[in-house]
Amino acid sequence: MRLHSRRGGALDLPDIEDKIKHRQSQAELMPTRSLPGRRTFLAGAAATAGAWLAGAANAATTLRFVYPYAPGSGGDVLVRLLAEDMQKALGSPAIVENKPGADGRIGVREVMRAEPDGNTLLYTPFGTMVLFPSVFKDLGFDPFTDFKPVTQVATFDFGFATGPMTKVRTLAELIDWLKKNPDASNVAVPGLGTLPQLLPLKFAAETGTRIDAIAYRGTAPALTAVVSGQIALICAPLGDLVAQAQAGAITLLAASGKTRNPLITEVPTFIEQGFNLWGSGWYAVFAPAKTPDARIAELAKELVKSIRGDAFRARAHALWLSPTGTTAAELGAIQKADFELWSPVFKAANLPAR
Repeated sequence: MRLHSRRGGALDLPDIEDKIKHRQSQAELMPTRSLPGRRTFLAGAAATAGAWLAGAANAATTLRFVYPYAPGSGGDVLVRLLAEDMQKALGSPAIVENKPGADGRIGVREVMRAEPDGNTLLYTPFGTMVLFPSVFKDLGFDPFTDFKPVTQVATFDFGFATGPMTKVRTLAELIDWLKKNPDASNVAVPGLGTLPQLLPLKFAAETGTRIDAIAYRGTAPALTAVVSGQIALICAPLGDLVAQAQAGAITLLAASGKTRNPLITEVPTFIEQGFNLWGSGWYAVFAPAKTPDARIAELAKELVKSIRGDAFRARAHALWLSPTGTTAAELGAIQKADFELWSPVFKAANLPAR
């Protein structure tokens, strides 16, 4: 299959005594000035106080997007675009703060404890708000009761691919290979407790085969293992696999969306190949639970304007992301549906909570 993308030091200071003498001599050469009058002093004090109050008010209305992971990902790029647009729309500062740690839980908890005034928002991939209740024993927050949905920002699909070990070209051929090679039926995934781990497990359960997930620290080392023939399969974000597929190093067997990904329509879905299997990732914005609904609505309105803009769409597509922009209610329904879809898969696979 030939794939085609549609994306376009320390300072040297003088001796202290010499410095004091120098400044005294300079002061003697300066003209003397009369002290300001009472009115002048009061006016200056008032101006200073006004500037301080304006600065304090400005700081109080700064909109913070907390991203609970390190900078540099496609999702991080998008939230910075959102912050730029929101600053223009609201007329007040909007910033992004990366709060990595504990697999994202540190940043999420910070937003949960923030003042519910709508000035601190959580921007996060779906895993924290859908999969984490199944992954962690001590999560430290409830994705459904400690937060309010604001809007979904973008979605992305996952790709299921094979390397030179199997030499298969279709899912049907893969099933046959898996049944004949159960001891070699491994899939490389960019981390445990992720959708790339769950999708192959659900596929194996549906087809009566066995697939064991091998976790790597990200997609790059997982790809290396598959391309070199060490591991049979890989499941990872679709955009991360396209270059190697175009180079012929791997074969993309399926994409995880309900319909073909518009950015690479040559890759068939699981569904159209006869399997009841689908699942997409997403990025979304949430607010602390007690944030007023009116503030949620105001934020959602401006965010959706940005998400649906041409500049945002072009940048998202370049990152293999599909911008959406939903209502708060729609995001809430998506979150609930995805939780109900994937939590049983965790239980059925007997995956231990961490």
